[in-house]
Amino acid sequence: MPKYHFEIVDGFRLEDPIGQDCGSDAQARSVAKQMARQIAEDIRRDDNDRKVIVLDDNGAEVYKAPIDDPDSNSSI
Repeated sequence: MPKYHFEIVDGFRLEDPIGQDCGSDAQARSVAKQMARQIAEDIRRDDNDRKVIVLDDNGAEVYKAPIDDPDSNSSI
């Protein structure tokens, strides 16, 4: 099963050295969206540069999930 790394960008980059096994890029995107929603709910800030970045095991970027204010009308 492929391993994906979920890094958080919030003014600086928090690296994920361990990663998580996901069955596909689609499942990794789903995990990233869920993480971004949870972070937005836990830490409310108006900052458009916050995101969860998904890297595959080779270090290639697969997806970016913006961390939006959960009360805004934008969707992830």
